[in-house]
Amino acid sequence: MMQSAASPASVPARIRPTLRQHIAVWYGIFGVPAIWAVHVLVCQTLAATACVGGVPQRNGEPWEVVHWTLALVSAAAFALALTGALLARRTWRESAAVDTPQRDTFRFLAWSSMAVAVAFTIALVFTISVLFALPLERLCGALR
Repeated sequence: MMQSAASPASVPARIRPTLRQHIAVWYGIFGVPAIWAVHVLVCQTLAATACVGGVPQRNGEPWEVVHWTLALVSAAAFALALTGALLARRTWRESAAVDTPQRDTFRFLAWSSMAVAVAFTIALVFTISVLFALPLERLCGALR
């Protein structure tokens, strides 16, 4: 007696990447670098308007306000970037279960997303460290 071709129960269902996984991949590739760029621009603008050309501005925000604003913006940017890096890592690990003809492409995108997100999260940490290690208030105040 000849057995029939594989029964429907023995054929694994194709596992496709979910919408959440696609969003996580693209957030890691484009979102985290955008967060870093926006953070740099916002912090540079805040510091520059508070102390233009080494001269404290009379109508600018006091340094205490600028300092706390920089801290809050940095904390929010770090939280968003770290979330993106963790989501990208999770998606990369889950991509091993994908079973479609585009499996290798999706795994490569997931890995790339994780690499880009981690690199820009590290760059953000470096930027934040430099921002708070520099004595911006004293540099501006010394030139009064």
